[in-house]
Amino acid sequence: MSRDAEDHGRNLERVYGPLTWTLYEQLDVSSNPRSPDWLRGLAAGLLPPDGSVLDAGCRDAAHLIQLARDLPGITGVGVEPVPVHVRAAEEAVVAAGLSDRVKIILGEIATVAGQGRTFDLVWCRDVLEQVADLPGAVADLARLTGPAGLLVVFTTVTTELLAPAEAALLGHHLGNVAANLSRDAVEAAFTAAGLATVATHEIGTEWREWSEERGRPVSKALLRLARLRRDRARFVAAHGAEIVAHVEANLHWEAYQFLGKLLPIVYVLRPEPDH
Repeated sequence: MSRDAEDHGRNLERVYGPLTWTLYEQLDVSSNPRSPDWLRGLAAGLLPPDGSVLDAGCRDAAHLIQLARDLPGITGVGVEPVPVHVRAAEEAVVAAGLSDRVKIILGEIATVAGQGRTFDLVWCRDVLEQVADLPGAVADLARLTGPAGLLVVFTTVTTELLAPAEAALLGHHLGNVAANLSRDAVEAAFTAAGLATVATHEIGTEWREWSEERGRPVSKALLRLARLRRDRARFVAAHGAEIVAHVEANLHWEAYQFLGKLLPIVYVLRPEPDH
């Protein structure tokens, strides 16, 4: 038997041996990742008891409502550009009995920034990926943050592990702006807007791990992706090539976070006093 064959035989013993399988067993045990609720806890810790918060891109206001429940003394404004989300948010605020403390506005971030109001905390989650003018949106967020206030931004950026073909696939997403997924571009926009970084929290895979341990959303996304690709022609005929390409890109989002190709990250920022 050749030396290569002997080495390969030893490798096979290692592959199927107890040391390898013990590692798999250890990887079946949760590493206790942070949950997405960690972000709300972070925001709550930055607000004064009677503070004001702006949820920039509040969608259905679920996070803003829970924050208001957690902190009974605060007031909140949610701004959202998508009418169907605004209707859902308004209904949810009424159902929660928070109409006296939480207001929902249909519009862009600039809509509120133009009113000259500032907030103790501006909370911006999963928004910068989808704004048409990244520097302009960040500048508006800075204007909305009071002199002693803070801005919390949660966004997702690409990493060096994302191959060019994978970046091109993600480019079919109809909501995201590819240039806004650059960490350098995001941080340059912060600097240009006169924002200083107080803290940076790289979430990495933690929220995805937490969600997968409970509801298997990435497994569901991969199953949908397999079905889409196996029967693409039928879906294109029914929905159009552009929508199919968008859905295909979106179904990669969470899996790419798991693989380290996309990095979820949280910034805590404050306005520079002399800017």
